[in-house]
Amino acid sequence: MMKKIGEIEVTDQSKLVLTIGEYKDQGERIDLRLYVKSREGDSYIPTKKGVFFSSEWLPHFIEMVDKLKEV
Repeated sequence: MMKKIGEIEVTDQSKLVLTIGEYKDQGERIDLRLYVKSREGDSYIPTKKGVFFSSEWLPHFIEMVDKLKEV
């Protein structure tokens, strides 16, 4: 089961969603994914656009994001 950590509205039709949780037999995973509004407009659905990685990589991911502050 994936737990939502947060989200960022990208447009009125899409948002980025960050989740963490166990995925199948792969252990704990982090997922940052673009979601778009359904055709009915009452919910958001995940797209193929995003990244999905082991939580073991989180310290390295944070280092990379922190370097963006220096650019």
